[in-house]
Amino acid sequence: MRGILCSLFALCLLFCAASALGVPQDVIQAAPEGASEYTAEFEDQSGPQALDGGIRRIWEDLRRQCGAIFRQRLRGAASVLTAVILCSGAKGLLGDREGGLLLPMAGALAVTALAAGSLDYLIGLGWDTIRDLDRFSKALLPALAAATAASGAVTTATFQQVATVFLSELLVGWMSGVLMPVTYLYIGVLTASCALAEDRLALLAAGLKKIVTSLLTGSLLLFTVYLSVSRVITGSVDAAAVRTAKAAVSNVVPVVGGILAEAAEAVLAGAGTLRASLGVFGMVAILGACVYPFLQLGIQYLLYKAAALLASCVGMPELCRLLDGLGGAFGLVLGMTGSCALLLLVSVLSFVSAVTP
Repeated sequence: MRGILCSLFALCLLFCAASALGVPQDVIQAAPEGASEYTAEFEDQSGPQALDGGIRRIWEDLRRQCGAIFRQRLRGAASVLTAVILCSGAKGLLGDREGGLLLPMAGALAVTALAAGSLDYLIGLGWDTIRDLDRFSKALLPALAAATAASGAVTTATFQQVATVFLSELLVGWMSGVLMPVTYLYIGVLTASCALAEDRLALLAAGLKKIVTSLLTGSLLLFTVYLSVSRVITGSVDAAAVRTAKAAVSNVVPVVGGILAEAAEAVLAGAGTLRASLGVFGMVAILGACVYPFLQLGIQYLLYKAAALLASCVGMPELCRLLDGLGGAFGLVLGMTGSCALLLLVSVLSFVSAVTP
């Protein structure tokens, strides 16, 4: 009789948990605008079906948009490459005469002016994506932490949420206050370095680029190391706490103590399933929000690097270096956007993989 009661009670709890396993509406509404079409599956279902549907749509969009974006970005890169070749040809005709000495400066200003529209649009696109991911994290991470805590991993949920929120706020603050301004400063210094004689500002431009890359890679490295260490410690604490609580309930509560302890497994399993559903939704939303900016920035980065390689055959060294540096600026913005996305993806995976017996 006792076993039957345990089974019925567990089944009731599982039914109640399963009815609430859909992703909360506030998390769905907080998803970045660019991810809405990929997360539509989660309004009716969750789990593997929704994950497959979201990933399939992302892949289809990648294939469909790649050609159009490539053609759009190719026109801008071709105009910049043409300007470099024309300035190099004029330099060959004029030689060391007065007009020829001014050509590197004129060419650097022309190349930067032609690239200004792409720089403004793509840097703005990357920054908008970073802000969207930051807003989404403020809705997703508390929901994930609550589901993780409900599944028994209270200490893990607390540590991971605090770490992720702290570092994401720190990263966004760095980007708005330091990294984005330094990127614009890097573009200006690089242009001045290529326009002036003797490349006197080249080291300063390289140093500014190094600052951005070091801050991004260093912060992500510290974050992943912290999560790895904290999961080992907090996972052991949570496992011991769950075992102690189940033993206490089973031994202390008269008559129904064993029933409650066994039914607790159903509650933990239901919360773990909800956590997995939230994790899948979060991953699809993050990837969906990043797919278009990544395509734009990645293609532009590759095109400018290719243009610099082609220009190196006939172009002036100063302008070739400027082309390569502008490609590096697109790469910096791509790295910032990718850092925010990677931070959230690692956090989501860390929440989902938190296991408590």
